[in-house]
Amino acid sequence: MLEIDFNQNYKISVKEPQVLRVIEPDGTLREEAELGYKPSEGELVKLYRYMVTARVLDRHALLLHRMGKVKSTYGPHEGHEAADAGTVHVLKPEDWIAPYYRMLTALLIRGVPLQTIWAKFFAKQGDPDKGRNLTVEWGGFAKWRILSVGAPIGHQYIYAAGFAYALRYMKRDEIVAAYIGDGGTSTNGFHTGLNFAGVFKLPVVFYVYNNQYAISVPVRSQTAVTRLAIKAAAYGIEGIATDGMDLLAVLKAAHYAVSKARRGEPVLVELITYRFGPHTTADDPATRYRDPAEAEEWRRYDPIARLGAYFKKYGILTEREIKLTWEEAEAEVKMAAKEAESYPEIPKEWIVEDVYSFIPPHLREELEEL
Repeated sequence: MLEIDFNQNYKISVKEPQVLRVIEPDGTLREEAELGYKPSEGELVKLYRYMVTARVLDRHALLLHRMGKVKSTYGPHEGHEAADAGTVHVLKPEDWIAPYYRMLTALLIRGVPLQTIWAKFFAKQGDPDKGRNLTVEWGGFAKWRILSVGAPIGHQYIYAAGFAYALRYMKRDEIVAAYIGDGGTSTNGFHTGLNFAGVFKLPVVFYVYNNQYAISVPVRSQTAVTRLAIKAAAYGIEGIATDGMDLLAVLKAAHYAVSKARRGEPVLVELITYRFGPHTTADDPATRYRDPAEAEEWRRYDPIARLGAYFKKYGILTEREIKLTWEEAEAEVKMAAKEAESYPEIPKEWIVEDVYSFIPPHLREELEEL
C-alpha cells in the first residue's frame, strides 16, 4: 500500500534573480559583464537605427493623433525600444511573435514597411487590418510572422503556448516569443500560458515588459514580489530579469532564453523598463497618478541615449554619425507618412467582408443603410 507522509514540508525557496545589466547609464561597460552572446558592431548600429526610427515614428504618431489623423487611441512606445530590438533580433525569420501593443521597433525589425504602419494608423487602404482594429492592435501581420493581438490583457500567453504546442506537433523548428506588460501578470492568461508551457515543455519564450505601471496601477500595488521573474518558479520554468533599457543586456538574456526554448525549455524573461509617455492618448499620468520627477529620474536610463553614449565612448559611432541617424529617420518617417496619407479611404464594403463567403441579406441591408 502507498504510504503518504502528510507532514512533508512542501515549502520551496525561490532565489530572487539578479537583474542583468551590461551598459551603465553613462555608456560605460560594466567590468563584470560577460556577454556570452556578442553581436558585431554592425549589428548594434543597425539595431540602433531601428530604435531611433521607432522613436521618431512614435513622436510623429502622437503629434498626428492630436491633429485627428491617427485614428482611435494610441499607445506610446518611448522607452521600450531596446527591449523590442534585443528580443526580436535573436529570433530566426521563421520564428513567431505573439505581440502586445507597444512594439513599434519589433515591427520595423520584422520588415513591416513604415507606409504600412502609417496606413494602419490612418485607417487607409494598405492597413493589413482593414481599419478594424485599434491603432496599436496588430491583427493582419501574419506575413511577417506576427500573430494577432486584441484588447484583452494577457491573452497572448495562452495562444502563444497553444501555437508553440502546434509547432512542436508538426515537428517544425520554430519558436514563439510572447509579450505582455506587467499588468498582464495579474491575469488568467499569464498563469494558464506558463502552466501549459511548463507542463508540456514547449518552444516558447515569455517576455514581460515591466514598465512600472499597468495604466495607472503601479507594480507594487499588483504583487508583493520584488521581481516578476520569480513567478516562473511556480510553473517549473526558469525566470530571469534584465535591464530592458540596456540593449546588450537584452540581447544576452534573449539569446539565452531563445536557445533554451528551442530545446523545449520555456523561459520567462522580465524586461525592466519605463513607459515615458501615457498608457494611451486617453491617459493623463502627470496629473493623475505619476510624479513627473519620477519620469525624469528614469530618463537616465533612456535606451537610445544610453546606447549612443556607449557608441561614442568606444568609438563605434561619432556624434556626427548619431546626428545623421536621427536626421535620416526623421526624413524617412515623414516621407512614409505623406505617402500613406495619400492612400484611398477604406471602402464601406470592407466592414461586412471576411466573415461569410458571401454578404448575407441582413448585412447587405445594413450596408445599404450605411
